[in-house]
Amino acid sequence: MLQSRRWINRYQTQTLVLGNVLLYMEGVFNIARGTFFALIGVGMLLAGYGIANDKKIAWKLGVVTSISSVLLRIASQIGGVEMIFSLIFPVALLALLIHPLSREYQKIWFN
Repeated sequence: MLQSRRWINRYQTQTLVLGNVLLYMEGVFNIARGTFFALIGVGMLLAGYGIANDKKIAWKLGVVTSISSVLLRIASQIGGVEMIFSLIFPVALLALLIHPLSREYQKIWFN
């Protein structure tokens, strides 16, 4: 049987597909932000590829890198409106990955 690798798995739940796309987007933007963010960004890119290929460890890596991104942005911002805007995508990403549909899908179908 031919093993296919993919960047996005459109047969997964909508929350995982959107989370996967956001992992790629946030990963690229985090790489452009600097040293600590770049490490998180590389982890996000790896997690996105692994989630698209149904790897349970990749889902866990995605959750950890999302939490790290949120915490690092909170720590690097003083507050105010700019902090709120900088948290929109990382918080949305985390919410998509830990959504009950995403959690249940990865428990059942990921290996």
